[in-house]
Amino acid sequence: MIDEAIRALKNKKIILIHDFNDRENETDMVIASEFVTPEIIRTMRKDGGGLICTTIKEKDAKKFNLPYLDDLFYKSLNMDKSVLNSSDMGYDTKDAFSLTVNSRDTYTGIPDNDRYKTVKHFSEFINALGNNVNVNEKNFGKIFRVPGHIHLLIARNNYFKERKGHTELSTYIVEKAGLVPSATIVETLSDSFNSMTLDESEKYADEHNMVLINGKEIIDDFNKTDRVLQ
Repeated sequence: MIDEAIRALKNKKIILIHDFNDRENETDMVIASEFVTPEIIRTMRKDGGGLICTTIKEKDAKKFNLPYLDDLFYKSLNMDKSVLNSSDMGYDTKDAFSLTVNSRDTYTGIPDNDRYKTVKHFSEFINALGNNVNVNEKNFGKIFRVPGHIHLLIARNNYFKERKGHTELSTYIVEKAGLVPSATIVETLSDSFNSMTLDESEKYADEHNMVLINGKEIIDDFNKTDRVLQ
């Protein structure tokens, strides 16, 4: 499925990634951020229904001091820090959340057109980082404002050494496809008031001609071939 998923991503299509039965046990819609359109945002909003998020590699985030939200909270939250204890999360020990952003070329930031612009501009910013264009915190602040309506997620260094979430799975496979290393993702929710089951995800994939791949296959590929992508 790796080759099929990569081919779909290169062809500007959404793929589906199911993580693990013993983790979140959820399926996310995933597309390379550089190929997001207003129509893609609408599909994610209506057929996915979870949080629409955009990823960045940790080493790229460090180039302009983009923080993890946890770190910001620990430094600045003026209340009992027990609220930050996530040891009961059940499926992980760390999360990937960073800032929420809007492109400055938006109004409220929430319509499909606005969220598309934010993702597009963020992908362009990451591409500039990768091409060693002179970008920094000041450039970031000229393009984006916080808070906003796109949730940024940071994929941990070395991909799956510290964390095996959709952030890492989606960013890795987009980078593996030779695209700007940023994915835009959303959890798929069900009319049962829960996340889509794997059976529901398989049915959705069949109905919409989408590739569905599991996290184990992605990590197995990384372990075999691509430790250079870190």
